[in-house]
Amino acid sequence: MSYKDYTLTVLGTGTIGQAFLSAYLSNPKAETAPKKIIACVNSEASAKKLESIYKSSNGIEIEISYGAESNGKAVAQSQVVVIGTKPYLTEKALESCPSLQGKLLISLVAGWTIDQFQQYSAKVSRVMTNTPAKYQYGTAVVANSSAATEDERQLILDLMGPIGKVVELPEKNMDAATGLVGSGPAFVLLILEAMTEAGLSLGIPLKESKECAIKVLEGTAKLAEITGAHPAELKHQVCTPGGTTIAGVVAMEEAGLKSAIVKGITAAANRASELGKK
Repeated sequence: MSYKDYTLTVLGTGTIGQAFLSAYLSNPKAETAPKKIIACVNSEASAKKLESIYKSSNGIEIEISYGAESNGKAVAQSQVVVIGTKPYLTEKALESCPSLQGKLLISLVAGWTIDQFQQYSAKVSRVMTNTPAKYQYGTAVVANSSAATEDERQLILDLMGPIGKVVELPEKNMDAATGLVGSGPAFVLLILEAMTEAGLSLGIPLKESKECAIKVLEGTAKLAEITGAHPAELKHQVCTPGGTTIAGVVAMEEAGLKSAIVKGITAAANRASELGKK
């Protein structure tokens, strides 16, 4: 199938659907950009909100639609369908679109497997991304069905590229990616909240405490990315014998911080697996 001057539908343009759409429209690749994008939502109120956010630009026409009937119409005129519904709404949304077969179906849905989506179309890409994608600082983990052609795989990478970092992995890793990537921002924000409140409890004003905590997280992530060093190696570089940092690290380890983070990501991954079985 040729993907020149094609139409792309986002079926379920909620939080994660908007994160994808905002990222993509910020920097679409001209060679593989759709001629038209249709963003589908449930209610008229949601449609009006989207109309205030998204305007036609970069040669891409934007259309907003709402309601189950409009979902089917949007999919019928599309060659690529991105589905971003909640897992418990996914089956209902797909059943309202009988013309899916043969189209490229890109899933942003947690838990649902490629096999489950192949009841509706053989060409499936399972993508796990996260909310920072909205500002082009996200991560997208991609797994494709064997029916997707090389051109379609490249198209998927082009569509997901503006999100931030794109990683291709086997589907067996997708539930783990849900825990690490999809749920990850909430865990990082929990750490950010804790660091902010620690500064506050020690007398630093809230605004400055939050700003410092954000920059510590941002700077440390960049340090790890640029150096490529193991986090443990970089941590030990900060810890001087008998110093302040090692005292804090020991206290956090005694409280089970590292174990709690591992358990949290694992619990999220296990829940993703359960969602796909419902």
